Amino acid sequence: MGAFKVFRALMAFLTIISPTKDESFVKTSARFMFLFPAMGALIGLLVGLYSFFTFNFLSLFLRFLNAGFVFLAQGVASVMTLAFLLVLTGLQHVDGLVDVGNALGMRKSSVEDRIMIAHAWIVSRAGAFMAILVSLCTLLFIFLTKPEAIIQSLIVAETSAKLAMVTCAWQGSSLQKGLGSVFVDSMKKRDSLYFVSLVISLLIGVLLFSLKGVLAVTLGIAVGGLMIVSSKSIFGGVTGDIFGATNEIARMIALFALVW
Repeated sequence: MGAFKVFRALMAFLTIISPTKDESFVKTSARFMFLFPAMGALIGLLVGLYSFFTFNFLSLFLRFLNAGFVFLAQGVASVMTLAFLLVLTGLQHVDGLVDVGNALGMRKSSVEDRIMIAHAWIVSRAGAFMAILVSLCTLLFIFLTKPEAIIQSLIVAETSAKLAMVTCAWQGSSLQKGLGSVFVDSMKKRDSLYFVSLVISLLIGVLLFSLKGVLAVTLGIAVGGLMIVSSKSIFGGVTGDIFGATNEIARMIALFALVW
């Protein structure tokens, strides 16, 4: 399979950039899921560049006012950065976060009922709360990131988020057929491919942030493991919604680690 076709399939699955989505792009993405961290780094680079230039443009625009408006520029740039990131990824991961929140709000219900509400076109209070909480925390950590480090931070955060997803697929299990099972079946017991993902992620983390980058990547693995355990009690196994929630939560945690 050609490298460009693989790249296009991965971009089509993870972003809205590639408009060509034939029937095989999901299977191709699952087959090459171990490259998710590399694609995450590219996504982080695009968002980081957008954030960097947005902040500098706003700072330039407001510089004739007093210095206090630097915080205003950074605040607006942070909101625009998160909005750009969510739009770039097609809001699909946030949708998964909402669905997991919907299911968590039905703690006393059966697994079947949780799966049903996750697939329903509704947003419960629990789902909205979870999505808003994670998004606001992510926004806060973007705001707290130094402008000169925003590109590197978003690259490592997106890399960590994608490694968390790969971890879910590698060690998780799926009891139902669907998007989640396609990726779980593709990565299950393929230790060598997971090792490739891990090496890619660690190299990116070390090159950009040294030991702090390693910490951010390691936290991505931890989030992936935590979501595997959570997925069993919520849905009985890893689903597409779990992947989406894992991505959003792992990104938030990685940004937190890089800020401090």
